[in-house]
Amino acid sequence: MNDSHPENEPLDWDDVEVSADAADRAEDLLRDFASDAELDMAVIVDRSGGMVAGVASRPDVDVDTVGALVAGAFGAMRSLARELGESAIVESLHHGGKDTIYLRQIGSRYILLGVAELNQPAGIVRERAAQIAQPLATLLGEPVEGAGNDSASSASNAGPPPQSGYAYDIG
Repeated sequence: MNDSHPENEPLDWDDVEVSADAADRAEDLLRDFASDAELDMAVIVDRSGGMVAGVASRPDVDVDTVGALVAGAFGAMRSLARELGESAIVESLHHGGKDTIYLRQIGSRYILLGVAELNQPAGIVRERAAQIAQPLATLLGEPVEGAGNDSASSASNAGPPPQSGYAYDIG
């Protein structure tokens, strides 16, 4: 076992704290992400499934359950990738019957989820997620591996995005 990878290191969950201000700013970033990528849902959870922030236009979805499932799905994908000899997993994409489900690792402790209708091009979701990865990681105190190749890496200093005007309700 290679202990140099963050996903192989045990996390001290007592150290995982996100201030209310950081969660509010993360929600602003997620609202902008959802608007730009035309998402039905955008959330960020920690690796244990704890909700950090989220926006959703689907009132019938239990976001706490979604958070736990995101953590489990990403953990399973990480284990599968490792079993197949892949040293890291950064993102995962699922095309279902009506939705595209996109997961992206943010630093070593967080996972970004984006859910879009199937007719929304997955490339747009991936591009917009790549653009907010560094600002989210910076906000949450996480390093972003390979952040230098994201064209939006300078956006992390721009502050929270303006309100998008979309009405989202996390229930």
